[in-house]
Amino acid sequence: MSASEAVGWCDPEAQIIAISDDLPSDSTQDCFLHEVMHSIVYVMGLREKETEENYVRSLATGLCTVWNNNPKAFKWWSSLV
Repeated sequence: MSASEAVGWCDPEAQIIAISDDLPSDSTQDCFLHEVMHSIVYVMGLREKETEENYVRSLATGLCTVWNNNPKAFKWWSSLV
């Protein structure tokens, strides 16, 4: 990650999210949600031409799906605070 200066990345097809180990807790939480949303955008085929309502509706559905299918990930996420 240091070569690209990214602190996180995702591979939506492999269902992998990686986050730098040296971030403060609040930044780790933010980075995790950032990468989850990148994955949702990819999987749901969202594009910039979407209306805000369609974009938000799809993100909400995607977040609910991720949350419901990955309870350990969000238990970890909430333990950071």
